[in-house]
Amino acid sequence: MEQAAATLERHANLQARREELEDRIIAFLGQVDERSGVAASAAGLLLNQVRALGDSLDWLCAQEIDALCTPAGVEPPTRFEDFSDLPLDTVHEINLAQANEHVAQLAAENPDMRVVEASDGRLVAMVDPGGFRTTPASITTFVEGVHSSDPETWQRAVDRGRTLAKASGGPAVVWLGYQAPSSLSRAVHAEPARAAGQELTRFQRALGARYPQAKRTVVGYSYGSVVTGHAAKEEKIADDIVLVGSPGAGADHASELHGRIWAATNDNDPIAIATGPQGGIHGPDPTVDAFGATPLPGADGLPGDHGTYWEDPRFLRSLGQVARAH
Repeated sequence: MEQAAATLERHANLQARREELEDRIIAFLGQVDERSGVAASAAGLLLNQVRALGDSLDWLCAQEIDALCTPAGVEPPTRFEDFSDLPLDTVHEINLAQANEHVAQLAAENPDMRVVEASDGRLVAMVDPGGFRTTPASITTFVEGVHSSDPETWQRAVDRGRTLAKASGGPAVVWLGYQAPSSLSRAVHAEPARAAGQELTRFQRALGARYPQAKRTVVGYSYGSVVTGHAAKEEKIADDIVLVGSPGAGADHASELHGRIWAATNDNDPIAIATGPQGGIHGPDPTVDAFGATPLPGADGLPGDHGTYWEDPRFLRSLGQVARAH
């Protein structure tokens, strides 16, 4: 009881400081005239963040007291499903409170990003340049491939997620939620993709529970398409599955995967050497007719290589068309 009381007192002191800051922002907003629109907008954004911080402090206090009062202890929240009853901004603040310096810096440099999950070598973030909506019409999840567990690559992944969000007109989830192979030679193994597929399935389930009205699309890129394929074999993780620059999806035919299956590979993408019509490292090429996937509309015959998809207007228009369609 003494520990619980000390926890309550500590959080109460933090909330008192936070409420003081909130009062100062409200007072400032009351003094700003109509000509200071930029200052008012910035203060309004800060006010929302401060209030989200208050919600996260309340939630963390409750979790700490629960842990003190549970003899066997409780696991700390690490997955999106653990925060199902909390607003997205609050989830973001809770994750930032527990994140390392690299994630905190990434969030500071990308104000249109919300951290959904974060741990060593893992990041799941939602990007919405249009402003976060409580009832988005569509959500696109982007699954990266080799090297994506390296924090040095996360800014590039967030940039690609932002590009997908703009193309689709809805938020995009940058799903780096697995221990990705650190090299091309290690990407020949399927076991990391199988384990990651279970994590992706778990996340997509939680995403569907939070946004039941949203049309969901999963874009698996490179080794991320192998992960996506293993997840889609288990259950319907999205309405549409798009396999991009894929070395195979861990399946012999599109009928093994749940959802509408689309595929695209650039003409000069060297990933083609890893697969083929009869199969390869991770199964047959998803773009061949025998696999049974639908070619991504308008994206056939693109001359780019493995890294140019996210700068190609034709490809992005095609992807946006699939993500918006119902």
